[in-house]
Amino acid sequence: MGDTPPAAAVATDDAEPRPALAPDTETARAVSPADVIAARARIAPHVDRTPLFASATLGRMTGTTLGLKAENLQRTGSFKARGAVNAVLQLSPEQRARGIVTLSAGNHGQGLAFAAALLGVRCVVFMPEGAVPSKVAAITGYGAEARFAPTMATVFAAMDEFRAAHGLHFVHPFADPDVVAGQGTVGLEILDDRPDVEAVVVCVGGGGLLAGVALAIKAQRPDVRVIGVEPEGAAAVSRSLEAGHPITLDRIETVADGLAAPFAAALTQEIIARCVDDVILVSDDEILEAMRVILERTKLLVEPAGAAAVAGLLTGKTGLATGTIAIATLSGGNIDREGLKRLL
Repeated sequence: MGDTPPAAAVATDDAEPRPALAPDTETARAVSPADVIAARARIAPHVDRTPLFASATLGRMTGTTLGLKAENLQRTGSFKARGAVNAVLQLSPEQRARGIVTLSAGNHGQGLAFAAALLGVRCVVFMPEGAVPSKVAAITGYGAEARFAPTMATVFAAMDEFRAAHGLHFVHPFADPDVVAGQGTVGLEILDDRPDVEAVVVCVGGGGLLAGVALAIKAQRPDVRVIGVEPEGAAAVSRSLEAGHPITLDRIETVADGLAAPFAAALTQEIIARCVDDVILVSDDEILEAMRVILERTKLLVEPAGAAAVAGLLTGKTGLATGTIAIATLSGGNIDREGLKRLL
């Protein structure tokens, strides 16, 4: 997929259900706020507690009192390290011996490769052939194996065939309960640093970050509004909410490769439906404008996926009242120089 959009994306309510997961990956285990709290202690030695920056300029532009949760400064360059480390630390001895496999546009793959390296676990990451080269290089740099399928829409099938043939344990990029709990630690840090927060705006790909953050925040502060922001060309989560069940996108078209999940999942959709106040859509142009504004005004470099939450605020689509104390997640900063030049 990379930083240039692939073929046009269409998702409809009667789309085919998401691919069935392999038997050892399906789980009915729910995620609780206690799981998120336990994850925070478990992963603390291995990931960074990222800063929460205030931005008066972006606050004026969005009509809010705005803070930016800088997960672009996290280990591996995105929040994905949190969930990946939490999942890998809880693998059974048998699963560690077998090794792990996943699918990713790049950020989850980097997080899982990093986590696997901590314990010396074999890690295989399946990616689309157009994946951002710097993300591929980072995955292999951590010692993982990178394998490819023609498009993001075909990666799951290629990954699952390889998993079955080699007996690897699948760590879902967004619907593994331990991954969701790890991502939810972002919400705990937001509450610690800004206890008077009134709204949290979160980018949405598969929904793992949104589900985890919403679960963590609503458990302590049910009055806080939690809003997801999803690309128009990769709207698996919002279309699944409309349909009432997880769907698979026919095609994907978004500049935000980090949000280009080809399907939604039951675990995250249930949490989102229960805990999230709204999910809104933004265009690629709106994402890129937010990316430019963030760089110019805050000097923070984010990838397109990392700018989506701010895009939702800049466009006014979040519907927040003037002066709302709001936090936007900058979910990742993994963009290479060529991609940056081309996009900006």
